[in-house]
Amino acid sequence: MKIGILTLSASDNCGSLLQAYALQEVIKNRYDCKVEILNLETDQSKEIYELFPKKFYKHPKKSLFTLKFLKSIKRQKLGYAQFRSKYLNLTEIKYKNSEELSKIEKNYDILIAGSDQIWNIYMADYSEAFFLPWKGTAKKISYAASLGAVNKIDDTNAENIKKWLKDFNMVSVREDSGANTLEKLTDKKIQVTLDPTLLLSTSDWNRITGVRMINKPYIFYYSWAYPDEKMNELVHRFAKEKNLEVYVINSSRWYKYRPEKFEFTLYNESGPIVFLNLMKYAEYVFVQSFHGTVFANIFQKRFFFLNEKESGEIDFRSRNLIELLHEEKQVVHSWDDVVRALTSNIEYSNDEFLDKLDKSYQFLDKAILEKENE
Repeated sequence: MKIGILTLSASDNCGSLLQAYALQEVIKNRYDCKVEILNLETDQSKEIYELFPKKFYKHPKKSLFTLKFLKSIKRQKLGYAQFRSKYLNLTEIKYKNSEELSKIEKNYDILIAGSDQIWNIYMADYSEAFFLPWKGTAKKISYAASLGAVNKIDDTNAENIKKWLKDFNMVSVREDSGANTLEKLTDKKIQVTLDPTLLLSTSDWNRITGVRMINKPYIFYYSWAYPDEKMNELVHRFAKEKNLEVYVINSSRWYKYRPEKFEFTLYNESGPIVFLNLMKYAEYVFVQSFHGTVFANIFQKRFFFLNEKESGEIDFRSRNLIELLHEEKQVVHSWDDVVRALTSNIEYSNDEFLDKLDKSYQFLDKAILEKENE
């Protein structure tokens, strides 16, 4: 049996590449089959992650920043490229669109769309290819696909998605909101499953994390873009209280603020392995992303989820996981929140989580092992 996975493998994003690796490994080892990740790099995706996009002149501040810190940003891109080369079994040929992919679907028994925000139709690097919109012989399933924050889909996209999903044998998404949205469009039962990163154990992740990179106690701070000065100051104050250095990664995310403004240290390398390593060995972790929350739990860290919103509303992707694990006390917006979270009990797992983990595996077993006419 040969299985192809279509996901955000071209993204220079730790979570995107780690979830791709996780799904690849789970399927390869659980079902003893050959697995390939379809090497899709659309024009939109290429533009997003170029050092100097075609319209870079429209963003002079960011472009000047890239020039000034070019060496550091190149090292960052290298970290992602090395991870793809070493850990992802990508097809040798790169594909740009669904038309090109449709010509190779006959090479696979099963095609899996997922995980991550592949079905977020408003994402900058969205492509209809992620809905596998071609006719063919391969069984189509989705695993933990995310629609992002999309709760309402316009009529044109709704008709297309409804048509494309008719060809799927089974569909699962990552968030409850996505399941509700798609069930209104189709007659399919949409199951909610865990992100693939949560299907691997801590020992599975330890195998690729490597030896400790920072040989002293430290704080690891990971955010999707480190966009909020108040949250940055909160981490800075905590570091002063604990007399610990704060390490951050992804130099390209720091064009709005410089890390040294908050006495943070920008680690000289980046990419998924650096992310895993700095997460695993940190004394404390501050996160502001879904996959940051995931790995803080996998490595059982004393962590704080930074919520910059005055309303207290949490990003829905992280909220689903935080509520599942009953970790609401780890959400911090003020210094008082940090003090409270520092002494709260974090269990990292519970019966609800284990039940959802079991059901996620059951979904994959049924989707992959059952014959279409059963």
